[in-house]
Amino acid sequence: MRSLALFDFDGTLTTRDTFLDFHRFYWGKRYFFALASAAGKGVLSMKFGRDFMKEAFLTSLWKGVPHKEYLDGALRYSESRVEELLMPLALSVFNRHIERGHDVYVVTASLKGWIEPWASKYEVPVIGSELEAVDGILTGRLSGANCWGPEKPRRVVEMIDLKGYDKIYAYGNSAGDREMLLMADVKVYNWDHVPEF
Repeated sequence: MRSLALFDFDGTLTTRDTFLDFHRFYWGKRYFFALASAAGKGVLSMKFGRDFMKEAFLTSLWKGVPHKEYLDGALRYSESRVEELLMPLALSVFNRHIERGHDVYVVTASLKGWIEPWASKYEVPVIGSELEAVDGILTGRLSGANCWGPEKPRRVVEMIDLKGYDKIYAYGNSAGDREMLLMADVKVYNWDHVPEF
C-alpha cells in the first residue's frame, strides 16, 4: 500500500513564517525599508492580489543581486535557523511518514532556496516558489506562479502521478493550503488531530 504525505512548511512544520524571518536574517535593517516600500503599494494590491505584493517585496530586495549570493545566504539560514523553528509534533509526524516508507513532499509558497537544503537531509523533494534569474542575476520576479492556493495541487499533479497511491495525507495551516487539503484522503489542518498510520 503506497502512501503520499504533503506538508506545507510555514506554520505547519515550523512555529513561525520563514519567508519574513529569512529576509530579516539576510538583509537586517534593509528588510524593513523594503517591506515599507512594498506595503506602500497596498492600494495596487487590491487590484492585483497577494502575488503582486509578494513580487513587489522581492523585487525591492533582490533585483540585480547575483543568484549565488542569494543561494549562499539561503544555505546559511537553513543551517543556522530552520532546525530551531521546527515544531516538535510536526517533525515527529514528518519523520514517522519517512520511517513508514511513505513518499513525502514539502509544498510551500515560500522560496525553495532555504527549505531545500534542510529537506535534502531527509531526501524529501520541495515543491515551492522560486526566484527568477537571468544570466546568474536575480530579476526580483518569481519564476512561474506563486505556489499558493490552487497552484499547490496544480504543481503536485504536475510532478507526481497520484494514481500510484492508495492514500494521500496533507498537512496545512492556512487558506493557502485549502486546495491541497481537498485533494487528500486524510486532511490535517493546523494540527487539529494527528492521524494514525
